[in-house]
Amino acid sequence: MCNSGAASESLVYSYKKSFNGFAAKLSEEEMQKIAIKIQIKSKAIENILSECFRTLLIICKSCNNISGMEGIVSIFPSNEKKLHTTRSWDFMGFTKKVARRSVESDVIVGVIDTGIWPESDSFKDDGFGPPPKKWRGICQSPANFTCNNKIIGARYYVGGRGNVSEGQFDSPRDSEGHGTHTASTAAGALVSRTSLLGLARGTARGAVPSARIAVYKVCWSDYCSDVDILAAFDDAIDDGVDILSVSLGGDPTEYFSDSIAIGSFHAMKKGILTSNSAGNSGPGPSTLSNFSPWSLTVAASTIDRRFVTKVKLGNGRTYEGVSINTFQLKNRTYPLVYGGNVPNTSAGYDSSMSRYCYTGTLNEGEVTGKIVLCDQLTDGVGPFVANALGTIMQDGGWSDFAYSFPLPATVVGLDLGSQVLEYINTTRNPTADILRSEEVRDLLAPFVVSFSSRGPHPLTKDILKPDISAPGVDILAAWSPVSPLSGYIGDKRVVSYNIISGTSMSCPHATGAAAYVKSFHPTWSPAAIKSALMTTAYRMSVSTNTDAEFAYGAGHINPVLAVNPGLVYDADEHDYVEMLCNQGYDTKKVRLITGDASDCSKYTRGLVRDLNYPSMALNVTGGKSFSSSFGRTVTNVGQAESIYTAIVSLPSGVVISVSPGVLKFKSVGEKQSFVVTVNGKIEDNLVLSAALVWEDGVRRVYVVYLGELPKGDFSAESLHYSMLEQVLGSGAASESLVYSYKKSFNGFAAKLSEEEMQKISSMEGIVSIFASNEKKLHTTRSWDFMGFTQKVARRAVESDVIVGVIDTGIWPESDSFKDDGFGPPPKRWRGICQSPANFTCNNKIIGARYYYEGGRGNVSEGEFDSPRDSEGHGTHTASTAAGALVRGTSLLGLARGTARGAVPSARIAVYKVCWSGGCSDVDILAAFDDAIDDGVDILSVSLGGYPTEYFSDSIAIGSFHAMKKGILTSNSAGNSGPGPSTLSNFSPWSLTVAASTIDRRFVTKVKLGNGRTYEGVSINTFQLKNRTYPLVYGGNVPNTSAGYDSSMSRYCYTGSLNEGEVTGKIVLCDQLTDGVGPFLANALGTIMQDGGWSDFAYSFPLPATFVGLDLGSQVLEYINTTRNPTADILRSEEVQDLLAPFVVSFSSRGPHPLTKDILKPDISAPGVDILAAWSPVSPLSGYIGDKRIVSYNIISGTSMSCPHATGAAAYVKSFHPTWSPAAIKSALMTTAFRMSVSTNTDAEFAYGAGHINPVLAVNPGLVYDADEHDYVEMLCNQGYDTKKVRLITGDASDCSKYTRGLVRDLNYPSMALNVTGGKSFSSSFGRTVTNVGQAESIYTATVSVPSGVVISVNPGVLKFKSVGEKQSFVVTVNGKIEDNLVLSAALVWEDGVRRVRSPIVVYSRQ
Repeated sequence: MCNSGAASESLVYSYKKSFNGFAAKLSEEEMQKIAIKIQIKSKAIENILSECFRTLLIICKSCNNISGMEGIVSIFPSNEKKLHTTRSWDFMGFTKKVARRSVESDVIVGVIDTGIWPESDSFKDDGFGPPPKKWRGICQSPANFTCNNKIIGARYYVGGRGNVSEGQFDSPRDSEGHGTHTASTAAGALVSRTSLLGLARGTARGAVPSARIAVYKVCWSDYCSDVDILAAFDDAIDDGVDILSVSLGGDPTEYFSDSIAIGSFHAMKKGILTSNSAGNSGPGPSTLSNFSPWSLTVAASTIDRRFVTKVKLGNGRTYEGVSINTFQLKNRTYPLVYGGNVPNTSAGYDSSMSRYCYTGTLNEGEVTGKIVLCDQLTDGVGPFVANALGTIMQDGGWSDFAYSFPLPATVVGLDLGSQVLEYINTTRNPTADILRSEEVRDLLAPFVVSFSSRGPHPLTKDILKPDISAPGVDILAAWSPVSPLSGYIGDKRVVSYNIISGTSMSCPHATGAAAYVKSFHPTWSPAAIKSALMTTAYRMSVSTNTDAEFAYGAGHINPVLAVNPGLVYDADEHDYVEMLCNQGYDTKKVRLITGDASDCSKYTRGLVRDLNYPSMALNVTGGKSFSSSFGRTVTNVGQAESIYTAIVSLPSGVVISVSPGVLKFKSVGEKQSFVVTVNGKIEDNLVLSAALVWEDGVRRVYVVYLGELPKGDFSAESLHYSMLEQVLGSGAASESLVYSYKKSFNGFAAKLSEEEMQKISSMEGIVSIFASNEKKLHTTRSWDFMGFTQKVARRAVESDVIVGVIDTGIWPESDSFKDDGFGPPPKRWRGICQSPANFTCNNKIIGARYYYEGGRGNVSEGEFDSPRDSEGHGTHTASTAAGALVRGTSLLGLARGTARGAVPSARIAVYKVCWSGGCSDVDILAAFDDAIDDGVDILSVSLGGYPTEYFSDSIAIGSFHAMKKGILTSNSAGNSGPGPSTLSNFSPWSLTVAASTIDRRFVTKVKLGNGRTYEGVSINTFQLKNRTYPLVYGGNVPNTSAGYDSSMSRYCYTGSLNEGEVTGKIVLCDQLTDGVGPFLANALGTIMQDGGWSDFAYSFPLPATFVGLDLGSQVLEYINTTRNPTADILRSEEVQDLLAPFVVSFSSRGPHPLTKDILKPDISAPGVDILAAWSPVSPLSGYIGDKRIVSYNIISGTSMSCPHATGAAAYVKSFHPTWSPAAIKSALMTTAFRMSVSTNTDAEFAYGAGHINPVLAVNPGLVYDADEHDYVEMLCNQGYDTKKVRLITGDASDCSKYTRGLVRDLNYPSMALNVTGGKSFSSSFGRTVTNVGQAESIYTATVSVPSGVVISVNPGVLKFKSVGEKQSFVVTVNGKIEDNLVLSAALVWEDGVRRVRSPIVVYSRQ
């Protein structure tokens, strides 16, 4: 049939290194003529083909009718597979500071994808030694590609396609971006200050930054060929990779007719785990692309960040859509047209096509320079090529992930789209603006995204797939700068990092986690690593994942726990062979696959579900009773002597038993077997979820909150020990207890296993139990700006006010804390001063404690094992709230003046709970417990975490009990703005403080050699010598010796700049970074251009300024058109900010994440560019190489606004010592300065009641008072029951008596109403005010009302006869507003002297 010459032309690949097979170009006739004879062992496959013999595996273009030949496992056409297209690691709790092993650098991650962009910062090899000795691979290095000690191998494959297409690289270089993205996600280096043109700014990194990468390029612009994929597997296995990442897949098929399943099987045989993307064909059932049981199948889930893009119409209404839009229009509206009204009739299109905005359907003359509304989600190319300025696409599809487009664009739902269309149809000249995307917090995360393919398993019903879920939505990672940002070739934005979504993105997260586990356990099998990842996964919520395990498998990946799983479900080739036999494979085929003497006849049980898999699935017939069992074996990889107990969670409808229920191990590596039996009867089309947990008692720290301390003779500590002893026994209880909260509230922190935690949670008297997590810090002119001068009236009792500061500690030697003129502490003070050798208190700092999880271990190097502050943050906040008057302070000459707190005579008590790694919940509660009992008057807490239910949040719990004892807690709102519902602290009994600007800002000018001067933003204390210096563009001075080119050096990342060409010069960089790159390259200074926010200033370790893209382009033009360009960066200047105060971009916004009818934040206070005391051991700019030592520093954050409010509250307290926390809060809110909506577009959701005004707050006239009972009523109306409320309060509270059931009736100084858009509403607020002004006074109500609502107040006049008298009234709001609309109103009570103002917000945002 064929001769030797034709054979060599026919052969595409010979798979001969890691498995046996070949790919050949054959006609069907040639296939039918092939002789049925196998002579494999002794001859090369090339010779076999020339002799017309068959081998184990054939992949051909056209082949049928040959499956009966001897020696063939499978034969199938070479098809095309598709690509399945950092906050993500931090979101999983896998921080930069996790424990690592030095052998991580010996782990080799193989990536089968589109190649790699080797010059990316993510693949620098600084500090890497030569490749591991086990490495046998090569680097196919044409002229345009080189490897390094990070990328140690690279190959590319074109056998399945022939010539390389135009625009593609005939090398391992990546022209698509996909492979670069996945490789950097799995094993990229740490690259700080990365972003997509300012979006998702942060540190990009892989799970194993020290690991090596080997690249196998099989995917090109149009497809990934089966023959190339198998060639890559063949090489990768032989090269010596440890983990394989394969983010691609095709249509589901039988295991050994699928190139990825075949390759991963042979990888498994050689000890290599393959991580596969599940596929992007969801959310339908059985849509998985990759599902072989010997590989890891990864679904895609969300992280707690998403991107929204708003559309602002000419009528003032704003709608929120979804996209990744890096474009910034010029803050004005543009003509808006509907695609259906502008068809390209000259090309034969009418409105039926142009409404969808397909390419060519739009009339360019009627679209150019306008925004187009389209009736379908497309790639945006139609409007783009028609020269539209932007597009709004309305679509009824999923909106749980975002696309990029080649022009300003957003995607809205059909409801909002119809409103935009109505506006177009009813307006003479409709206009719109598409705003730049914003990052907002996704409170539902993680959930499996809609596109992620679902189970059940398409082939083997009794194996659960996918295996696990990992972040795959809106992921920032490295990118190929030649690949268009949006995927459309006409998109000219060049980026080095991009945000994309897909199971392609979740797969490398799991790859990286597997590599991390491998670095701790190099000898573990692929199945053991997979088991570790699955059995330690976070549990996911069924409420947000209705497909349950068919969506997320075992749960959301948790790399930190996976390194120590305790037990693993191990499996090897023989286990999978047994499964294949039970699947229906015969001995003959199995022997061909394995190459050994495997025999299917010995597997008589015949149950696929007995594969030793970490999960279990049972497919039954609906309506019929069943009884089935699973046999499993676990291997002990934890403590040598250990006892594991089985815990089963079961749904109704089934009975599950485990035999034996206890496993006792005596050594590591010991195996124990058990059987799980499931009995029951379920209906058709039903999915039931259960779980088996083996517990050995290994513990983590939990907070057990028990509410109020019981009255009378009661020992909380005895109760806590008793509860622990019931579960742990008497000996273990003392070792388990971390803290006993017994002074101010009832609870404890203890080290518990999950089983122990569950047992305690079922006890009587538990309010809540939650794992201790880490919270983050929310990182003076300000007082004068508020009219709160040094000469305001003060009371002598100010020195009796004690301000408690829960933070990073304090620097006691600072001038701000001198105690000159202070007497001894107030007699009521009960606190202590924990005073190791390096710390002492005085009569200003009267108390100091520090907490480290009850002595959880050694303090990190560079930190102080005392209340002393090594970070600077706590010193800054304490001095802002209550620091003494210190004249002539400045930051090296900047912001010169008098530094002071609001209450300079007040005392300070310090509670250090924050360290370099964060602030632990258990420490925070211990600090509250002490502070309340010590006798503080006001608490300042400038830190926070992720939003959660009130009594699962340490700060909310602590501040509730502080409120009960008459102590107001002032909290920072959070630094996650400007997205909606991003607040960290929002309990109604605390004061939530947003951050606003003051009338001083810092500008840093750049003077060019041509005489032009440009103004940027920074805090620059450096003074150059008043002359110009050589100016270079980062893109022109790449560090080519380290493999960088201009595409990376333009951003001035660390290591990317050529030191020889930069030393002593000023560098223009194309992105805002921390300045460390130019600093380490010995640059004299840096100018950074960026499109991000510029409403606050950073400090840098060298002369620097930050300018917008418009000014930056002018500087670049000067460089490009001047022979010897020069520049000077001037020292920063203070200028007046005439727009102040406005809420800064980073300040977290409302609405309230939990209680929609309570307005948060409460108030705004200065938090931008604040000068206050500092720890001299903490670097000025935060970079350790910055040697400037300062005692006062300028920083920004809601951490800075919080102590301003704290100080103001303490000032009010000094005039009114008996006022409740709610009264003080009311006084601050109702007397606040009104803020401008024009400079604060989020209005009350940005600033609450307004900007704080301490002077007026001491005489508010009326206050909205509230006590514990009011908050109890609110909690009842929130859904808490009597039993839980009584535990919290320790009294006889009864929820049944609160029949009205309205949270909004809480006697709060502001009012919020969340309504359904498009529907009429009528709602009321009940309020009571207390007269604290003139005894005999009359207050009249005045309401400012926007159009769309009617507001009435009854009664409209309040007459008082005495101080302390209370009067009640009702505010009624009627109207109808559209979706996604916020209306601002206000109620003011006036007596002719005082104005008591309460904001009223009506909104339809859901």
